[in-house]
Amino acid sequence: MFGKVYILVISAISSILIRIQGFHSVSLFFMLALLYLLHKNRDNYRFLLLCILVFTFFYLNPFYFQPSPSIPTTKIINGSIASIPKYDGNKVSFEFTASNHKVQINYFAKTNKEKRELEEYLLVGMTCFFEGEYYQPQEARNYYSFNYKEYLKQKNIHFIYTPFSLSAVNCVEGRLSPYRLLQRYRQNGINYIMEHFPDGSKGLMVALIFGERGEIEHELLRSYQSLGVIHLLAVSGLHVGLISVSLYFLLIRVGFTKERTIDLLMILLPIYLVISGAAPSVIRATAMSMIVLLSIKGNIKICPLDGISFICIGLLIINPYLLLHLGFQLSFLTSYSLIISANTIFPMYSNRIIQLLVVTSLAQLVSFPIIVYHFYEISLWSIPLNLIYIPFITFFALPFSFISFFSHLLFGSISEFIIAFYHYLVTNAHKALMYLMNVPYATITLGKPPLYVVVIYYVTIGFNLCTVEKMKSLNHLLKSCSIFIMVLLFHWHLPYLSNEGEITMIDVGQGDSIYIELPRRKAVYIIDTGGNVELRFRPEWQQREKIFDVGQDVLVPFLKAKGVRKIDKLILSHGHFDHIGGAEALMGEVPVRNLLYSTRPETEFEKKLLQGFDEIGTNITIVKKGDYWKRGIYEFFILSANGVTTNINDRSIVLFTRIGGKNWLFTGDLEAEGERRMLAEFPEINVDILKVGHHGSKTSTTDALLEVTNPKYALISVGRNNRYGHPNQEVINRLEERNVKILRTDQLGAIRYRFKGEEGFFDTRVTK
Repeated sequence: MFGKVYILVISAISSILIRIQGFHSVSLFFMLALLYLLHKNRDNYRFLLLCILVFTFFYLNPFYFQPSPSIPTTKIINGSIASIPKYDGNKVSFEFTASNHKVQINYFAKTNKEKRELEEYLLVGMTCFFEGEYYQPQEARNYYSFNYKEYLKQKNIHFIYTPFSLSAVNCVEGRLSPYRLLQRYRQNGINYIMEHFPDGSKGLMVALIFGERGEIEHELLRSYQSLGVIHLLAVSGLHVGLISVSLYFLLIRVGFTKERTIDLLMILLPIYLVISGAAPSVIRATAMSMIVLLSIKGNIKICPLDGISFICIGLLIINPYLLLHLGFQLSFLTSYSLIISANTIFPMYSNRIIQLLVVTSLAQLVSFPIIVYHFYEISLWSIPLNLIYIPFITFFALPFSFISFFSHLLFGSISEFIIAFYHYLVTNAHKALMYLMNVPYATITLGKPPLYVVVIYYVTIGFNLCTVEKMKSLNHLLKSCSIFIMVLLFHWHLPYLSNEGEITMIDVGQGDSIYIELPRRKAVYIIDTGGNVELRFRPEWQQREKIFDVGQDVLVPFLKAKGVRKIDKLILSHGHFDHIGGAEALMGEVPVRNLLYSTRPETEFEKKLLQGFDEIGTNITIVKKGDYWKRGIYEFFILSANGVTTNINDRSIVLFTRIGGKNWLFTGDLEAEGERRMLAEFPEINVDILKVGHHGSKTSTTDALLEVTNPKYALISVGRNNRYGHPNQEVINRLEERNVKILRTDQLGAIRYRFKGEEGFFDTRVTK
């Protein structure tokens, strides 16, 4: 069995994937790998039986994979605060353990005074009593977007609870368990850094000491992520190993025996595990360090592959949903790769710099498919930046974070010189990252690969690594690399190989945004970009650290997931912010060849927006009624674009086309008068699918329009519980009287029409 525990891991992973997600490319890949390995070990009956037991345990365990419980009817909840409260504007959030379940508590402070009071007394481990309401977590409302409901489910949280009020009378100090006490020390440590250390460097210090990245500025965090160095902010194996080795030699130097030093480290490492946040990567690194210490103390030789496999199985037994956690995937995948390759890499290269280059390249290679699957793009700066920033973080930022923290804690203002030096170097390192992120073509957008492509990537990577290990000749190495490049090119060209097209009404809340992709990606058109308005007018104390931007947070990720590397036409129907506000985010992210507008810009935002696109080389065209263009067999006609009317809604560009066997009419915010003029010019418009004007306002979608167009489907882009009362009931009644099928983004999320030739069908992101 020794040296083969990894097969048990494959058995567990196969079982979990099939149980959670059913049969797909990745689960089948693991099953085939398992069957192959079992066949190779077919004479070892005990081991075969153990593999079957592991598979059965994860698949049939009654405590795993249970359906979500029904929402509780009670309004009263009592229990204890299970995570450090986080503050973002007026929002307070933390995990809460009740008597028989766990919930996510979200509370919104009503005054600035109330918020400050909560920051002062609300502590992890407190026993609390609340009265409030349970809510279902929000599931993803757009294709490829973050699924908050699934994220909470992986933490065994099924509901959000919002208290009616939250004050000192709700929570009292209780008896703290050792675990909660350590969490309290962690919270106090984070608060101490945030209070006493300078902006610009304190966020990194919190991340490196306490494993909490939430205190780093959003744009800086995005730079770390985009440039492929985000893993440096996580407490990792190198991180824990460096701390363990430093403590080991420090304790030896001050007079501890080797045995007592190991005993003390065995106590300190689990403490640091909790203090640093207990993320999967920290648990793996800490457990591996403890296994090494035990092997040294007992003079026992433990196979590293078995050690990490036992840790992996142990974590999956505690929570099988960790398998879907990105940090878990990257941490164990890179660790397995480095352990397996260590005997080949280090004997081949004696130079430390070359070893670092090889290890960095290997880590980047094996994590590449997962990174692209989750983030849709890769950074060209990733490997060179890792070569620079791994030593910087490991040998400077990490030790100086601890030195600065403890020196200030023990000596106060005497440590100011150390802190100033630390702050200077860290802020300049961060400026370099921010600069590189804005360099053109710093990242390459590949799009989210299908799961079968992920499998092909890993088969190819495995073949490459085997070739490097055997190293028969340089020719063999080049051939194996060429296979990987071919897979990469296949992934790059996937959209151009598909004869399927789509039209997607993206859920941008109270606004409009429609994505049109022609088969084989002959063209990509976007009609409007949405734009959030209300959050920009909140008082300063209510402002979120990261203000939600529909362009940056919805539209750009959608386009990158699709692998869109250019937009052929961006059609901004008219100048209202809920239609053009998100367009600003496209600049510098996705090139736009042509921008169509209905009038000369009037407001400052319109002028700034169009000027920005003009400066980056976008061709801007002011269109008029009667303009049209053709792409292959698809024709697009502008039926209205009145740039002189005083009613901005009636300036909307109205677009007519036939796609996927259906006639489509996109009306922007066109109102009754604009509809009347359009019908006078085009009295015989036959429409299958109508994009309802002005989000279903009663001033649009008149009886006259419906009588002439006679649509079969009506698409309404509208925000949930919006303050305008859209869609108006009168409009709904008009549509229902004509038996028009109504599809609304507030009820269904994104609405997508997929087609091949003249046949197509609708699907939606949310099911009723």
